[in-house]
Amino acid sequence: MSTLQEISPVEHGTGLQRNLKKRHLLMMSLGGTIGTGLFIGIAEPLYSVGPLGTLLAYLFAGGIMLATMMCLGELSCAFPHSGSFQHYALLFLPHPLWSYTIGWLYWLSWVFSLAADLTAAGFIAHHFFPDVPVYLFCLLILLALTAVNLCSARSFGECEYWLSAIKVFAIVLFIAVGGVMIFTLMGKTGWQPTLKTETGWFPHGGWQILVCMTIVIYSFQGAELVGNAAGETEAPHKVLPKVIKGIGVRIILFYGLAVGVLALVYPWQIRPDGSSPFVWVLKNAGIPGAQLLMTLVIFSAAISAANSAIYASSRMLWSMAGDGFAPKRFGNVNQNGVPVAAILATGLLALVSLLTRYIPAQQFYLYLIASTGQVGCLAWITIGWCQYRFRRAVARGDYSASLIRYRSPLFPWLAWLVIVSNIAIIFGTWFSEQGVIIMLVELLLMLIVVASWFFCHPAKGEG
Repeated sequence: MSTLQEISPVEHGTGLQRNLKKRHLLMMSLGGTIGTGLFIGIAEPLYSVGPLGTLLAYLFAGGIMLATMMCLGELSCAFPHSGSFQHYALLFLPHPLWSYTIGWLYWLSWVFSLAADLTAAGFIAHHFFPDVPVYLFCLLILLALTAVNLCSARSFGECEYWLSAIKVFAIVLFIAVGGVMIFTLMGKTGWQPTLKTETGWFPHGGWQILVCMTIVIYSFQGAELVGNAAGETEAPHKVLPKVIKGIGVRIILFYGLAVGVLALVYPWQIRPDGSSPFVWVLKNAGIPGAQLLMTLVIFSAAISAANSAIYASSRMLWSMAGDGFAPKRFGNVNQNGVPVAAILATGLLALVSLLTRYIPAQQFYLYLIASTGQVGCLAWITIGWCQYRFRRAVARGDYSASLIRYRSPLFPWLAWLVIVSNIAIIFGTWFSEQGVIIMLVELLLMLIVVASWFFCHPAKGEG
């Protein structure tokens, strides 16, 4: 019997509490993707593909993100679940092994993303307090965020709401300052804005856009966190469609304008060194205290991203425990509806960030976001595939059409765009400078996860 037929779409009690409000979900989805991947990671594509290539890469990644959000919105409105696409993979994909594999890979990717964000935050804090090592800052921040997440989902949502609000305000301020800077330069010096470099539109070849796409796509990953939060949101069927419809356009607008400003005024030849191009622009705009302000904003962005990583990874582990893919203790929640064991396990593994004691923080950060970006692509592929299979199941009569409370447009082309484009990005990354190492590490990790399926014989092992 297929998984589709075995599992009922009816929701059961989860132990989690629906105490996230609409404003939490809206700001989480808006600010959750604005993190260190944009503020710091953008230096890498600017250097490797130039201004035009960077702008095209971010617009393309934003389009893929919007398509993914639409597919996820349809699934989340039909089946609100804190495990999101991992649980949907169990419902709709041909064999439970898919759900098991993507669940564990995604959990590990969020843990490594957490380590990357802790590293970025520790790196920034180290600039202000050079006598304190980066790894010690990583530990202190991890302990504080773990305590917040252990209180309740609402405490996480409230913390994320205000941290995201800071990031959104900073992006709007940066776009305004950048616009004034461009018009001032044009008026006083006769400088003409252009995306063309001295060596052409694409200084290192247009194909480099595909190579750098994993780092770019990493900047947008986190949008799928809305699907995870659906299971703990008040009235998800009413809230999610409103969030999904507006969030993609807003994120593309914010990213497009911010990256456009950087592409026009930032010297792309500057080799990435861990500093933020955003700080450079504000410093050269001549605004008193702007450099300090932007640095603090980037620090809050790293904290926000780490906070989201703890939430997402713990809920994924909780979901897998409920589906029989992880030890049952990770599915237990306390009186506040918090999966304590899952949060603690996530925090324990995130101590990998302490390796900054032995590896330069900038190098360690780039390795982490490159590896997590690849798993993020697999997650988006899974979302597109699940939405395609769900709609086909509805057409066959396996599910009632009334479940489609939000309808993703352009079926099946949108789902196929998500699947094909993310596959291309994964392959393209393997041709980057560290592509072979990234490929080998990912394949080894996937083989370990798949092998553990057959070794541990999970409860859902019979497809």
